[in-house]
Amino acid sequence: MEKNKTLTLEGITGKNFLFIMNAVGIIAVSIYLTVHFYEVLYPTTLGGASSLCNISNIFNCDAATYSKISNLAGIPISFFGLVIGVMFLFTSLMPSESLEKTASALSKYNFIGCLFLFIFSIGALGSLCPFCTVYYIFSGIAAYLLWKHGMNTWKPELKTTIFWSSLLLIGSFFMYQNTKGKQDISSKLNSSIVTQYRSLPSLGEPDIESPYKIHMATEKWMDAPIRITVFSDFQCPFCKVVAEQMPQLIRRYSKQMNIQYMFYPLDAKCNSNVKGRFHDHACDAAMIAACDAKKFPEIHDEIFANQDKLANGVLADISKKHQLSGCLENDLIKNKVIEAINQGTKFNLKSTPTIIVNGKKIEGTIPNSQFFAIFEDLLTGK
Repeated sequence: MEKNKTLTLEGITGKNFLFIMNAVGIIAVSIYLTVHFYEVLYPTTLGGASSLCNISNIFNCDAATYSKISNLAGIPISFFGLVIGVMFLFTSLMPSESLEKTASALSKYNFIGCLFLFIFSIGALGSLCPFCTVYYIFSGIAAYLLWKHGMNTWKPELKTTIFWSSLLLIGSFFMYQNTKGKQDISSKLNSSIVTQYRSLPSLGEPDIESPYKIHMATEKWMDAPIRITVFSDFQCPFCKVVAEQMPQLIRRYSKQMNIQYMFYPLDAKCNSNVKGRFHDHACDAAMIAACDAKKFPEIHDEIFANQDKLANGVLADISKKHQLSGCLENDLIKNKVIEAINQGTKFNLKSTPTIIVNGKKIEGTIPNSQFFAIFEDLLTGK
């Protein structure tokens, strides 16, 4: 250790100010990840957690959240990051030699842990959590600043370590109690949901298989243990909620789940079961989405992402972007949409979204955790 070097004992220097801002960044990211952990695993609102951290199937926080290393005994590991950030901030604002030595050692062990989590995410999960990555970067900066400009050591001070470990244990106890309470509530609710699902009449699969797939884990539709058919309308707000849920379900059950889309626009222009044009762009949106089955997943996402702009020429823009010409005048495409609509008769369709899970009808949608409870029941076969 170089005794002459210090990052925090000389007051608010430029380097110490950077260390302070970096600590604030660690705290902010850790708070977000902790909140996200509870929103994903124990949602209280329809549709689950915020999509701020979920950019794509590769860059998302959910895969890490659902993994076994997301928590220790129910305590989200981001909480430990929060304590580390607070400790770094305290070291900068209330400096002492003992605190800086302990922070220096902790920063190294923390960064090694970050490297392990980064490798695990890439290798085992096949995805990367954007906010976790930001935390890794902040941790690397903290370790570098303390190594380059601070009291560089691998050995923390015993008394300081005991003090912060005690605070960590106390905080962990309350976090554990919080998680346990949420688990108990979720378990009771999910048990009720599974019971309700089991009691639903089995209506069977649609008479035809839709060519418009959102996800296929198996080559043949019936080979997947979880089979979801979504009857949906591109102008229906709750259908958009379901569309945004699908990637979250897929991330957790990608190897066991097949999902197909059935058009059911609430628009008399193409749906004879509807007495008016409740959604006067829904049929046009359906026909553009049906124009090319290979491009369907991407077009499906784009239309829903621009749901509030369909009256402003968005459909024409999407058609042009994907080189889809003549879709609205193509009788073959219209017949495919109508064929999907007619499948709704078997399920006595009354509203959208309607979701068929292994032949049983769920009207509307439910939080992710309740879907997961049903899926786990289907997979275990109990």
